[in-house]
Amino acid sequence: MQAAKAANKSPLSDTSNFTMLSLVFLDGIGVIILFNLNHWLIAGEFATGLLLTWKLVLILALGFLYNYLMDLYTFESPLSQLGMLERSFIAILLMGITIALIVYLLGPRFIGGFVGRGVLITSLFSLWIWSLLFRYLLKNWFITQRSQIHWLVIVDQNLEQFIVDFHSEYAHEKLLLLSPDDAPASIDYTLPNRLNIDHIGCWSDLSVTMDQHPVSGIILACEQALPHSLGNQLMQIKINGTRVYRLSDFYEKYLSRLPIFHLNQQWLTTALGFELIHSVIGLRFKRYIDVFIALTFGCLAMPVILATAMLIFISNGRPILFRQTRIGEDNTRFLLYKFRTMHLDAEKHGPTMAAKNDPRQTLFGSTLRKYRLDELPQLWNVLKGEMSFIGPRPERPEFITEFEKSIPYYHLRHMIKPGITGWAQVKHGYAESTEDTVEKLQFDLYYIKNYSLILDISILIKSIKVIVFGTGR
Repeated sequence: MQAAKAANKSPLSDTSNFTMLSLVFLDGIGVIILFNLNHWLIAGEFATGLLLTWKLVLILALGFLYNYLMDLYTFESPLSQLGMLERSFIAILLMGITIALIVYLLGPRFIGGFVGRGVLITSLFSLWIWSLLFRYLLKNWFITQRSQIHWLVIVDQNLEQFIVDFHSEYAHEKLLLLSPDDAPASIDYTLPNRLNIDHIGCWSDLSVTMDQHPVSGIILACEQALPHSLGNQLMQIKINGTRVYRLSDFYEKYLSRLPIFHLNQQWLTTALGFELIHSVIGLRFKRYIDVFIALTFGCLAMPVILATAMLIFISNGRPILFRQTRIGEDNTRFLLYKFRTMHLDAEKHGPTMAAKNDPRQTLFGSTLRKYRLDELPQLWNVLKGEMSFIGPRPERPEFITEFEKSIPYYHLRHMIKPGITGWAQVKHGYAESTEDTVEKLQFDLYYIKNYSLILDISILIKSIKVIVFGTGR
């Protein structure tokens, strides 16, 4: 048994352990060095005892706690929807808020005999930069180590889309495929000219494969029932410490989407999640947040809204706003408002999906869409309760009729209110084809199933990045 465990030990385990210990050590050293350095720069002298007091230990403990909660001690975070920049910022922000609450409760003596407010603020900011710097350096090292990682796939079907999706996220890791023993030799389970994938044998070769390769995990991508003997082997392998995933679970955990062509009604019926649909308190809280954000953001963005309206009026005349029927929650129709980015005769030949470099766009239409400024009038839809700030993008009824015929489970996206931005929007952008719509639906269903406040925060941050840096399409 011990030999089997040693043989199946993943190189990811050693890499992850080293990464975690290194980051913990660097965070501890960073707090000590940076608080003392900023004290010296601001006060002109080093603090007595180099600030090694219970107060610094408390700040150090808060740093460890919030970094741990934000999964900053691993590069395989389940919070894959949040980037390292966002997670580290949230951790530092929570540290600052907690320290402020402690000062409020214990009085200014907590800071007064320790460090000044200036030292505290500059130390937290420099600690954020320190944290990001070493994490990016270690992440680059971590990526090179990932080339040693192998995922074993038990397959009996065409996995072309999975292979493409997998390597879009994990280009350095290798897929090893085992096919049924009685599979025709003419079937090619790999993709031509695709690196880091190898069809190495049959199901009966499982034990030999586990002995010869450092397998990080096993993915079950089978439509037919597994033989009893193979099931027993997989159970023993899992007991020995190697992770075993169904294809749908792997998609959800590592690719942050639900693979609609590999799902069935039984899985959707029994799968954990989808709490947002049934939570009255959760829906009410989300509504309060929507109204707060819409009012706050609407007031702050008013100069941009007025400037955009003026730009459209001067360059293209009226109408400034574009109104269009969309489908919302429970298939309810409503009028969606946008700043006009297309010419008035854009649909003289009938409804057509927008495309990249669309010739129907106005002079500044592509810029408004790139920075998502055309969506600003939908704050009114949010206030009216027709939309949420975050959710699946509302689609036109003309397109929905066709999508529901050709795309499985498309109707499920109408279980919640549509949003101005959403998980599919920040991960994929606008849909220009049916294929894009399929891709976005997988992200939408992931959001509906895994809704959380953390996920909403990550979408907001990513949406801000799209607006500021113009990375949308």
